[in-house]
Amino acid sequence: MPSSDATTNVPAPSLTEAGFVAPSEQDILSGVLADMNAALGGGANTALSTPQGQIALSETAILGDFLGAMIAVFNGVDPASSSGRMQDAIGRIYFMERRAATATTVTVQASVNAPGQTIAAGTVVAQGSDGNLYIAPQAVTLPQASTANFDLACQTTGAITCPANSLTLYQAGLGLASLANAAPGATGAEAENRTDFEARRQASVAANSIGQNASLMGALLELPGVTDAFVTDNPSPADVVQQGVTIPAYSQYVLVEGGDPEAIGQAILHKKPPGIPTTGAQSITVQDTNPVYAGNQPSYSFNYDRPTPVAVHVVMEIAALDTVPSNAAQLIQQAIVSYLTTGENRIRLGKTIYASRLSAVVDGLGDWAEVLTLTIGTDSSAGQNRLTLPINQLPTVTPDTVNVKVVL
Repeated sequence: MPSSDATTNVPAPSLTEAGFVAPSEQDILSGVLADMNAALGGGANTALSTPQGQIALSETAILGDFLGAMIAVFNGVDPASSSGRMQDAIGRIYFMERRAATATTVTVQASVNAPGQTIAAGTVVAQGSDGNLYIAPQAVTLPQASTANFDLACQTTGAITCPANSLTLYQAGLGLASLANAAPGATGAEAENRTDFEARRQASVAANSIGQNASLMGALLELPGVTDAFVTDNPSPADVVQQGVTIPAYSQYVLVEGGDPEAIGQAILHKKPPGIPTTGAQSITVQDTNPVYAGNQPSYSFNYDRPTPVAVHVVMEIAALDTVPSNAAQLIQQAIVSYLTTGENRIRLGKTIYASRLSAVVDGLGDWAEVLTLTIGTDSSAGQNRLTLPINQLPTVTPDTVNVKVVL
């Protein structure tokens, strides 16, 4: 407290073991009115409609705003409740930066009419049925064949869905006659929110260790562009099936969605136990740049997998109430896609999706949304109450895979 003989009837805030405690605005107002009355010699009219009452209300609002800001600062130093700039500051202690939005990626199948031609990185190659443009993130040299498969990325970042068979060739002169996407794209992500940032911070603690599956998984999740990862191993002398994937004996299985192959290889090099083989359809060779080798750095080849996008279908019926809006289907599709693609509830590798939770999402839209039935599955018939895909399959949901029927 400042050295002063001044007194006030306004209760002071306190810093207790439970944290910063501020008085209520009603108690502050009562104290300010008492101070105002004393300053006016006593007997003053303290009705809030009087000039002195209005001054007291203004002072109360000023103090209330200041104390509210102080509470936000104190809450901001707790990782469990921090957000915004304060959460960014906590992240920097762990050498973390908030991730920017990422782009939706999709594999296309194209008919080639100019073998050997190169499509430059950044070229707009396809357009989606929603009007979004898709570019070649890296240069593509067309093979000496009639068809080619390559990846495209949405020009606009964020959680933009790319349903199967929704892309068409955008422009001529690229050496392509046509293209299509037989499978849905891997949906991008919005800029990292508070919940996801804190989950990644917790995972980064494991990333500081070496030799455990969680060590490598935590390191992979830290890489730019990586939206999900899964690491497991098979310590037995025979092949085993884990969560729908066959893993060879004595090997480590690394699954990564997104990210640069070189960075993935370096993460594997620095985090996996020496001498343990890796398994997967992708291969990357990296060099150990540790200065201890003094210019004679060894190289290592590692394998890892990329998940295959698989469409998740939702089939539901709602009651035909008089209050059901004309755009009910669109509202429900948007709510389900948002729930499954953003925040802590987004679908991840190996995660079980429960139909009951999707039903609760629809119920939350209003009294008009009375769900009669709701099932999920990997085809248009759905029919399941819960769905768990093999870990090497990436669940993908788009408005086109959410079928809403209004039933009398």
